[in-house]
Amino acid sequence: MALKILIAEDDKDLADSYRMILEQRGHEVTITSNGLDCQRTFKMHTRKAGGQITPYFDAVILDHKMMGMDGVETAKLIQEVLPQQKIIFITGYGGELLQKLPELSKTASVMNKPVSPQALVTEVEGFAVTKFREMTRNRQARR
Repeated sequence: MALKILIAEDDKDLADSYRMILEQRGHEVTITSNGLDCQRTFKMHTRKAGGQITPYFDAVILDHKMMGMDGVETAKLIQEVLPQQKIIFITGYGGELLQKLPELSKTASVMNKPVSPQALVTEVEGFAVTKFREMTRNRQARR
């Protein structure tokens, strides 16, 4: 199952490596270089139809330390629009970030840099399996 993933990473080489790893797995990746652009891109793709918010991205990957708006601020704004949005922080400041994590929903997780390609895939696709199972259970419960 191809996922739609939004990434905010100010290090172009890292962003490109994440894109390459995820696109090789068949996922659709959108890259932004800072939190403000990420938040704008997220809102642009998230639609309101008849008062209902329609999610577009399956996961948002954020660096924590970025110019302008940091990852936590970005995540808060994204989760104001869509509280259940999956957020994955990839950062070199994991200890600092873990203290702020309770401010976010339970769908946020932290990975420390450097992150291996397999760890990235496992985190992103592991969520997809969980989401798929939840959607399947919800459909069966409605029948």
